[in-house]
Amino acid sequence: MREPRTTTWRGTSRRAALRGAGLGLAGAAAVACSAPGGVEPPAASKAPVALSFMSWRPIAMDQFEPIWTEYGKKNNVTFDVDKSDDGNLTKLTTMFAADAGMDLFDAATGVMPRMYDAGSVLQLDKYLTRDKLTLDKEWAILGIERWRQKTYGVPYWSEPHAVYYNKTLFKQKGIEDPWVRTRNQGDWTLDEMVDAAKRINDPANDVWGMHWGLDSYNGLGVFIWSQGVSHTQYDPNVEIKLQIPESVEAHTWAADWLMRQQINVSAATPAATAARERIQGGKPAIDRGGTNLFATGKIGIHWRSVNDWRRMWPIIGTGFEWDMLPVPSVKGKPGAGWTAGHPLSAWSKSKHPDEAWAFMKWMLQDEFQAFLAENQYLVPAKKSHQAQFFRVPSQFPYQHPQVFANIFKRPYGIIWAHYNAAKNTSMWATEVNKIFSGEVPMQGGLREMDRLLNQDIDYGGGENPFKGVRWPIQPK
Repeated sequence: MREPRTTTWRGTSRRAALRGAGLGLAGAAAVACSAPGGVEPPAASKAPVALSFMSWRPIAMDQFEPIWTEYGKKNNVTFDVDKSDDGNLTKLTTMFAADAGMDLFDAATGVMPRMYDAGSVLQLDKYLTRDKLTLDKEWAILGIERWRQKTYGVPYWSEPHAVYYNKTLFKQKGIEDPWVRTRNQGDWTLDEMVDAAKRINDPANDVWGMHWGLDSYNGLGVFIWSQGVSHTQYDPNVEIKLQIPESVEAHTWAADWLMRQQINVSAATPAATAARERIQGGKPAIDRGGTNLFATGKIGIHWRSVNDWRRMWPIIGTGFEWDMLPVPSVKGKPGAGWTAGHPLSAWSKSKHPDEAWAFMKWMLQDEFQAFLAENQYLVPAKKSHQAQFFRVPSQFPYQHPQVFANIFKRPYGIIWAHYNAAKNTSMWATEVNKIFSGEVPMQGGLREMDRLLNQDIDYGGGENPFKGVRWPIQPK
């Protein structure tokens, strides 16, 4: 196994870091103390405590360094942070099997259910009850925090998805901008979206109408959920149903955009693949400090995470104007959304469960949530701080970031999770691309996908672990 990329901010050796060297940055106190609405963190431990933390998001770990440093100073806690972003799913599973888990970790949702049932993750209900915290009331729940009516994680950030669009390309092609009209302002229809993509599309010049990943349950799922039904459910007694009329229709649309009209550069064809490589220019993905296709100015419409919003500011600069829209309405019904996000969890055999919980609780509260919002690093899970995050940036005063917040006011989907969710997700992409490419017929391909996916779904037996959750989730 590859050595973990362990972070130490004091410049100490790896050996010292693995003994729990603390975080340290000049000016950290100023950052933490400036956070509005802060609350005092838990009382300092009687003796120094070193907490290990695993994350597969190295950029976020660097961003959190100052305020975590200040927390450590106040509470006599040091952090040993493994922020390697490669292989952490496998690494975490292997560590648990070896009875050597990390005290705290960003939950990898694809493998969490099996870990929950194996007893590897600290159950948090007693702490939540003791400290009178009701997650559903003040925080945006991600869905995977709970399993079999028990709580194993807390949401400290949320990741709604919406549509980015290139306002400059819209203007150049004479396409009406939904934000500058009086009727249906800030919204649009499926027909309008497809028409815009067709008018922008110019593959000969590496300009494409859209970049929308449709080979997943969520990328294409929003067009099914928008019709008030779902092809998937969190229920051991309900099978995947890709052959329902709404699903067949959505898959037909996707195939048309990818293959017949060729307006979607995400197609798994040699021409589209080569175009993506040219446009990307050999740069890494944006979540690894690189770029994405939309930021190059070559894409008209792009469905993606809110996390890309801030990442694209320095890349796009003044290159072109861009904004956000919701998923378009389908047959008169509002476009549905989808949200990701990964809760914070702790190892059940941590030698410091109380200190781990104290840190988790602090991550939920105003000081850290305000830090996320003020710096616009991640969408705070605490609802009272989300408006601050979604403030309009001074360099793009025409933008409408509230689109991301508003997905919870429409039907939406969440992360799919069960024992074999990662395997199902990979298989989904492989099989659906056979349909999109014409290798297999639509009806026969969807029927085969139903069979393959359903045979691998595994909730570990017993009661419905997500009792009461139905897709699409309806706004409250």
